[in-house]
Amino acid sequence: MTAGTEGLAAWPPAAVATVVAAVVTTGLTLVVAVVGGVWVVVRWRRDVAREERDRAWSRLVWIVDQACDPDVGRSEVGLVGADAMYDMQMLRDDDAVLGTMVLGLITGQEQR
Repeated sequence: MTAGTEGLAAWPPAAVATVVAAVVTTGLTLVVAVVGGVWVVVRWRRDVAREERDRAWSRLVWIVDQACDPDVGRSEVGLVGADAMYDMQMLRDDDAVLGTMVLGLITGQEQR
């Protein structure tokens, strides 16, 4: 085979069409792979953020349940947990406002 455009002119049209189709298919496959990879990463990050938020809220609910329990031992565990969670700032964004307010009411601490 010869290099350059004069070599392509010697190829049969079906061979040129096959090579062009293969190059275009490869390019489209790479584009789809990149878009798919970005979509997977975005979805994964969203799922992780949702799981972290759910976990933080379940911990907050558990702490509130313990702190409001009539049993003195459970109530003390809840108060210690509320104090620790208040300092940890586990809740993010809009959740932090309500969570900090509830934890502040339980622990008696002012909002910072």
